Order: sequence, then structure tokens, then C-alpha cells
Amino acid sequence: MGLLANLRKMFNKNIECGEEITGHFIYLYPSSNRIVHVNSHIIVGDNYYAVFVCNDRVCDVLPPGKHKLTGATLPKAFSRLKLDKPNRNGSFPKKFKADVYFVFKEVMEQQQFCSFDKFIKKSNEFGKVKGFSEGLLDIQVTDPEKLFKVLLIDRYYIPNKVGLKIAMGYIGNEINRMLENSDTSFTEMILKPSILKPMLNPAINERIENLGVRVYNVEVSSLKLSRKLQKQVAMFLHERKSVNEQFEQSGIKYTPEQIVPDKVDVSAANPISPASVNQSDMAQGAATGGLNSYNQPPSEQTPPQIIRRGGLQMQNTQANTGYNAQLNASEVFNSENKKVCKFCNQTIDAGYLFCPRCGFKQ
Repeated sequence: MGLLANLRKMFNKNIECGEEITGHFIYLYPSSNRIVHVNSHIIVGDNYYAVFVCNDRVCDVLPPGKHKLTGATLPKAFSRLKLDKPNRNGSFPKKFKADVYFVFKEVMEQQQFCSFDKFIKKSNEFGKVKGFSEGLLDIQVTDPEKLFKVLLIDRYYIPNKVGLKIAMGYIGNEINRMLENSDTSFTEMILKPSILKPMLNPAINERIENLGVRVYNVEVSSLKLSRKLQKQVAMFLHERKSVNEQFEQSGIKYTPEQIVPDKVDVSAANPISPASVNQSDMAQGAATGGLNSYNQPPSEQTPPQIIRRGGLQMQNTQANTGYNAQLNASEVFNSENKKVCKFCNQTIDAGYLFCPRCGFKQ
């Protein structure tokens, strides 16, 4: 049976593919001499297109089904190769040379992409960042003619298993351009990679329209960086992780926006609003020996927290005076009946024993 099948294949002038085409995005029909016979038949599977490339130019695209190769089914190929004109003997050509590709028309899920070119993005933490984007996406061919015009720009033919890789490289390059032009910083990309998916989908399809494909569920899984930059990113992420663990151990809700080098968080230093502190409260505090509204000595009041990269550090009230906001000295000291709160640096009346804003004893 094997010998008969090989003989039948040798003398069979029709073009058809069996199971060997399964799993291919673009499949080049195996023909050593690239000969296609006129009036023969081509059988195109239900999930494929047939693309004829003659003299390095995309000519005709056939839909699924059985087609007879004549001037009616391949008008561009016959016109380009002048197959519709008789030769000197008055006969018409019976064969011609062409590359026949079968292109998968359905969605191919979870295909890996990697950009050909590097993306370049400036970062406050890492300087000028360069790297390649990698990830997964679902791809579907919408216009085979456009696809082959792009893929055959700088090559004569497309070997099997290479077409998908080339198309993915073009898509990866467009993803790089979107990453460069986005307002999302590189630090946000590595800390919150989930923000990239809604940014790329479905906007990426407008940029690859000339490629003749459509992509879905684009997801960047990794960024290939230089070794030096990888070490810097690893150290940065390690520091953030250690800070996160310290926040969890202390029982404080972790908010990455608070982890800023040498940033003072004074939002928790005012347990009550200024409006809730009235003159009677201050008088009562003076009568009870200088206790604040919480019936606690001012020395035991919770000081502001200095949050530094690498962990929490508690400082006393006097140490925080170096981080206080700048004051308008001319506004404060030109008046004899005014003074400055030792804790929150707000201008208050000279006769106040407690600050009406923070409740700190003067």
C-alpha cells in the first residue's frame, strides 16, 4: 500500500493536504519543482485558505472547497504569467510555477510572541530601560493577501513553522511601541502587570491592521532585560516585598503609594478635627494638669510615622520638626499675639495652652 500510495502521489496532479497540515499556521505545499498543472484540482480544507504566490507576488486566494485551476479561479495568476495567451504554436501553457500556501483561518489560542526590536522607556528608578516583550495571545487571519504581502517583503518564500514566528515578531514590535507611548511607567508595569492587558486589548488591532490578522487576549508575561537591569529590578522588588511583610506584621494596611523614600506621613497625627476642639476642652485640659482630649499626657501622643524604603521607623516629635512644612515667617512673627504650634506648625493665639488643630500642649 505504501508503494501504491507513493506512485499515486507521483502521478496525481491535484493539490491536496492530509493530516500533515494539522497544527500549522501557514503551510507551504511540498513541491520540489513548484509545478502547478492547469485544469487540475485543489482541495482546500474547511479551516484553511489557499494562497497562490507567483513570481514573488501574492496573486489569488481560494476559499475552502474543491476548485479547478483555470483562468476563472486564478485570474491574477493567469494574467501575471500570461497563461491566457497562446504561445507560438498556438497552444496554451499546461503548467506554471507557483508557491501554494495553506493558511489556517480559525483562531489559534495561546500562541507565544516575542518582539524583534527592543522597547525603550525612561524610568525614574532605573533610568533608560531597554528590553524585549514576551507573552501570549490568540491570533486569527482575516486577510491572507495582506499577511503575505508583509511576510514576503524581504524573503522569497516562507518555510513551514516560520510564518507564525515572523507574524508574532511584528505584533511584538507593535506592542513595544504601545508600551513606549503609554503613560504607564516601567515601575508600574513590573509592580502591577495586570494593567497592561486592558491597555493592549483591543487597541493593538488598530496598529496591526495592515498585517491582515486580528489578535485577542494579549497578555505580556515577561520583559527580557539586560543582566544588570535584571539585578536592579530584583533588588527593587525584594525591598518592596520586605516592606509589604513589615506592614502586614504591624497590622497596617499596605499601600504602595506610601512607600516613598524620606516621605513623612502626618495624616495620622491628628486624631480629631480642629472643629471638635473648643475652648472649654482646652480649659478642662489645663485644669486636669495638661491632659489632652483623650485623657492622655501629651508625651504619650502617637508621633507621626516616617516611612522609608526598607521598613517603618518611629521617630520622636522633635525629630519630625526637620520635616515640617515651610512657614511664612513674616506672617507669624509680625504679630505679638501669635505663636507657632510646636507639633503641627500652625499659627495660633499666644494665649492658647493647647493647639486647636492637633491638641498638642504648648
